[in-house]
This record gives sequence, structure tokens and C-alpha cells, in this order.
Amino acid sequence: MSIYNHIDTLKNLVPLNQSQADAFLVSLSGKEQKQIIAAIYIGRDHLHNQEISDGYAMDTGMVDHISNDEYGRIISEKNTAVKQYLDALTRCADNSGFDLNKL
Repeated sequence: MSIYNHIDTLKNLVPLNQSQADAFLVSLSGKEQKQIIAAIYIGRDHLHNQEISDGYAMDTGMVDHISNDEYGRIISEKNTAVKQYLDALTRCADNSGFDLNKL
């Protein structure tokens, strides 16, 4: 399934507690889980932008230091901001012509 589908699903599910976030993540492959967490952070970094910042590394490397055991906690702690971050990411990616499946 496309990362776009997973983003839409997560946006429709938040707010989630950690158990619910973990249950969502279990339905994804390890790569997709990492993409979702990177998407949240990239979206946060672009919250007030209209396009991807010049020189910004659009990949999952920024979350390499985070254990996948922490992903559910991150989603639950970010709570309803997850939707805002993911909206910002999709807006900036669309305006910049970046395919989020390449994350």
C-alpha cells in the first residue's frame, strides 16, 4: 500500500493512545513504519512552509537513531499535532513535486 494511504489512515485515527498507535503500526511493514515516523518529523519541520526547504534531506535517515519500539509512543505523544504535521508534509511535497513513496 502507498505511504499516502497510510498517512490518510493515521490522520483519520488520531488522537491515539500508545496501544492504539502500536496497533496501527503493526499493520505496516518496518519500512512503512519508519516512513510514517519520518513523515511526522519532516511535516513538523515544514509546518509553516508551502514547499520542501531547499537542501532538506527527504529520506528516513533522520529517524535512524529512533528505535522502532518508540514509534507508538511518538505518535501518541504528538497526539492531534500528527494530523497538522502530516498535512504540512503532504502540502509541501505536493507543491514541490516530491513523491512521498520515495521516503
